[in-house]
Amino acid sequence: MARFVTHRKLILATVCWGAVAVLQGPCLDAEEAIPVLTPLDVGARLELAVDPRWITSLDGLRLVQHRPVPREVVLSSPPGVVDPKRRSWESMFGYVSVLKDGDLYRMYYRDARPSSDPDGHEFFCYAESRDAIHWTKPNLKLFAIPGSDDGNAITEENKAEPGDDDPDHLPCISHNMRPFIDLRPGVPKSERYKALAGGFNSSRRPAGFWALASGDGIHWRKLRKEWVIDRSHWPHGSDSTPACTHWSETEAQYVAYIRIRVNPNRPTEGRVGGLRWIGRVTSKDFIHWSRVTPMKPLVTELDPGKISGRKVHFYTNETHPYFRNRQLLIASPVRFFTGTVFSQGDLARMPAEIQNHQREHSVGYSDAVLLTTRPGELSYLQPFAEAYFRPGPNPLHWGNRSSYPYMRFVSTGDAEMSQFARHGRGSYSYVQRYSLRTDGFASVNAPLAGGELLTRPLKFTGNRLVINFSTSGAGSLRVELQDQGGNPLPGYTSDDAVRHVGDAISHTVRWKSGSDVGRFQGRMIRLRIIMHDADLYSFRFAGDVANAE
Repeated sequence: MARFVTHRKLILATVCWGAVAVLQGPCLDAEEAIPVLTPLDVGARLELAVDPRWITSLDGLRLVQHRPVPREVVLSSPPGVVDPKRRSWESMFGYVSVLKDGDLYRMYYRDARPSSDPDGHEFFCYAESRDAIHWTKPNLKLFAIPGSDDGNAITEENKAEPGDDDPDHLPCISHNMRPFIDLRPGVPKSERYKALAGGFNSSRRPAGFWALASGDGIHWRKLRKEWVIDRSHWPHGSDSTPACTHWSETEAQYVAYIRIRVNPNRPTEGRVGGLRWIGRVTSKDFIHWSRVTPMKPLVTELDPGKISGRKVHFYTNETHPYFRNRQLLIASPVRFFTGTVFSQGDLARMPAEIQNHQREHSVGYSDAVLLTTRPGELSYLQPFAEAYFRPGPNPLHWGNRSSYPYMRFVSTGDAEMSQFARHGRGSYSYVQRYSLRTDGFASVNAPLAGGELLTRPLKFTGNRLVINFSTSGAGSLRVELQDQGGNPLPGYTSDDAVRHVGDAISHTVRWKSGSDVGRFQGRMIRLRIIMHDADLYSFRFAGDVANAE
């Protein structure tokens, strides 16, 4: 009998494509875990190990999470540390988002005059790069900022009252603007870039989200003067973190994920002042939005307030389509913990400037987990209970609203993707790049002794199977094709399979007869993947390369 050999909390989606059931445990019988081998139409879509609903069983293998690797600091507040051209009013670098727009990377971030300035207010800024490492802040001269003759601000300071009648006036959007490139067919060039900005809760302004648009990603305007999402969409408040928005090709509508307040005992119910959670809203035209639907937690680790009995908030959500498969949404929500990790003795041993910073900002700390969802789903799948993003050894990373990994993952090379995170707060804040292998959120991992996985029945298009994999010199990976009943297909058995050794983001699987699997298009087949000291990150079916010899 096939068995799951898993990590401590492997979570496997088992029932159907649209409504996912989740079973968990250290070792589940295959018959118990997969009551119905529901076929999965993958077409030519990339399937990743981080979203393991395509797996029926793991025998001798495990699902492994990979954490991002810290790279360069790309923007910094401390004078002269990284950015000697830092302007005197730069002190925050909040709610960063990065767009890959052709060969140009665009970064948007919140900044502010120092908190010591009694007139200090927030504004959103813009930077750009050709390599995602070296960033320039263009002197846009769009909005005057006190104390500066130039600037890269793209909004006014966040100090005007809501309800401004001027649709070209951009006050009160400067706390949480989150731009995206609108991929809706037929979208006007003047609206190629869009964003929701604002926010609302039960006690403070602003009290809604505005719809913004831009033709160049720099000059922004309101699409209408009224809020498009307000308390009528969720009366319990949404606070003011960014709305993570995109055009869903699958659903033919805009989808936004926003922060809401919920009852910690029943997270699908709202509560004013409750725990921070994630809600979903949709729109056909970016103006008229549905009521908020709370996302459903599928496992204990996702239940608000249920992690080790501690009060835990999901402060941000960062849900967005993965750039190599827009039908897979990746989220890296920040978990906010109250309290502090430093004793007075710890603080006393730190440099004076860090002591002062920690005393001001150390009441609370954060990490982030990794979630996935699919278009139209109202729940998240959490493949790992453990944190995806840890603060690390720097004490500045263990402060209030520090260590925030932000959307989105962007390609920074054939084998690399990057995510950006803000560390510190106030006068010690900076933006750092982190990297991961392309598709490398997680992998199916095999020890040298070996193991195998079996997929659900798959329907595909294409004539070759392409994998993202890595082995040691002693390791290998082979693929057997089976019919829906689990019988090996002649010419594609494990004995016919070529032993693949190496490391590649895109590698075509072969058998003794070649790599052509086109004869099985439209039929249900299963993959039996046999691995030794190897990792499998993703797979897909693709069209011909030299007719898939």
